[in-house]
Order: sequence, then structure tokens, then C-alpha cells
Amino acid sequence: MKLMLAERGTDEDFYVLNFGYEYESENARWNKGLRNMYVMHYVLSGEGYYNSARVKSGEGFFIRPGEKCEYHTSKDSPWKYFWIAFGGKEGGNIAKKYVAPNTSGIFEFNLSKEFFALIDELFSEEAPLSARLALGYFYFFISYNGKEKIAYKNAYVEDAKKYMSLNLSRPIAITELASYVGVNDRYLYNLFVKHEGTSPKRYLSELRLSRAALLLKSTRLSISEIAEHCGFPDVLSFSRFFSKNKSFSPTKFRNEG
Repeated sequence: MKLMLAERGTDEDFYVLNFGYEYESENARWNKGLRNMYVMHYVLSGEGYYNSARVKSGEGFFIRPGEKCEYHTSKDSPWKYFWIAFGGKEGGNIAKKYVAPNTSGIFEFNLSKEFFALIDELFSEEAPLSARLALGYFYFFISYNGKEKIAYKNAYVEDAKKYMSLNLSRPIAITELASYVGVNDRYLYNLFVKHEGTSPKRYLSELRLSRAALLLKSTRLSISEIAEHCGFPDVLSFSRFFSKNKSFSPTKFRNEG
């Protein structure tokens, strides 16, 4: 088993606890009982059973705190799985935005080489992860959730998107982004327009906007903390950006239900 712990941040409404990878089939199980946290398991290979329902590679199962559950590997095709554990009052609401489990608690995800590469990258980090970096990994992993399979993805674009997500808490220049993935600015621009329908600069802005909106609605982080999480130098620049794109100030957006 590999385990990567995360530091607890100041926000008690949502926080990542740990990430793990279980590759020994005899340990890849949980006897019937309760979990005190949210856990998303991603089956990477083989198959097993979650509350008697069969789960195979490319599928995952979502556990909520306080729900009785049991899971174990198949004897014929032992599974290996990756998990993300998180907690907080808003953990369930955040998960709902990305996870669509069926009545058995099972969901599909995009099992791809990029997903495995992201796991390798995660476990190469220095432990424990900072709360901010853990959130970056959380959001990037769950971007693979959903029933829609992407038939083709460009490696440069995916690397750039991953870099943005993991470094969202600081300014990112497009030249820096292009240098990181190993292409020039113009080529990266053309790739984003082709595969994402927008420029890398606009994609980054939309990523900051969506992350900020999610944090405003699902946490009690202060406006200044959210501005910092989303890579803005101060509250004023964040408020101007948010108001321009959402037609509401951050405070009004948070209080509008």
C-alpha cells in the first residue's frame, strides 16, 4: 500500500485527508462497518465487490460517512485501486458536482494513461502534502469522473491543464506553461483552440472562476483566502475579476442562496 497524507487547512467545511494506492489484494478490502469520512475508490485493474455489487476497472465506488459498507476483491481477478479520502460539512455537496454514482454507489471514470501518470506524480511529492496542493490534486483527479469517455486527448493540452490545476494558487504566465509542456506559445494556443475550443489564457481564467465559485458556495473561507487559493494578488483584483465575469461581487454571489 502507498499512502500520502495531507495537512489540514484552516477550513473545516472541506479538506482532503489522504490519497492511497492499494496493490496487495489481500489488503484491498473493508469488512462490514462504517467509515467516518468520504472516500472515492477508483478500480485501476481487476475487479471486486462493493456491498455485493460487482465493480471492475474503469469504475469506482463512493462511500459517505455513516453508511454501512463492505468491499473485497474478486478471487479470479484481484483488483488494485486508488482512493481519495476527504471530510468536512460540505464534502458531500462538492462530491455531488463531480460524482454521479448509480443506486449501488458505483460510478465510471476515465481510466487513462494520464490518470496513472497523475498517481505516479502524486506519490513523488514530498509528504505530507500541503492543504493547498492536496486540493489541487483532488480537483484534478475528480475531473476524470463521469460517464462520458473522451475518445482522444492531446498530451500537451492535458499536461498544461494539470499544471494549471496544481498551480492555481499563484500567477501562471502562458510562456511558463508552454515551456513546462515543451512547446512554444503559438503552438500551445492552437492546440487549446482545437481541443478545448478556447485559448489557454481563457481556460485558465475560467478555471480560476469556477474554483472560486465552488469555494464561495461550499466553504466558509474568507474572500481573501479564496483570492489567495485562486492565484490573485489581493482581494480587490479578485473582486473585480469575479464581478466582471459573474455579474455579482463575491460576497453577493455567496449570499444569493
